[in-house]
Amino acid sequence: MTETSEEIPSAGYVRRVYRALGERGILGRVKGILVGRPKAWEFDKQNSKDQKEEYRKQQREVILETVRKYNHALPVVQNLDFGHSDPQIPMPYGMPARIDTKNKKIYITC
Repeated sequence: MTETSEEIPSAGYVRRVYRALGERGILGRVKGILVGRPKAWEFDKQNSKDQKEEYRKQQREVILETVRKYNHALPVVQNLDFGHSDPQIPMPYGMPARIDTKNKKIYITC
């Protein structure tokens, strides 16, 4: 599971983080990635609805593009409501998860 933060990082920063995961071989070893919906505003960064949508689109694209350079078949599920999102679903870190790509479902064992 990955997510951005309340700092609202740029697409370039997110690219560098995922590139680092790829260069270290992590993206070649994991079986899937769950990505929380990026937070697109903060009190000191009041973005319009269009700005939020564009920011989230850029984040999704850069993550997928970067992951595909290191692992073309890795399931990547994005825009999930965990982490710094609102609404927010608590996710149990460290617990086994399964991505059912055929039925588009995620299972987490608690």
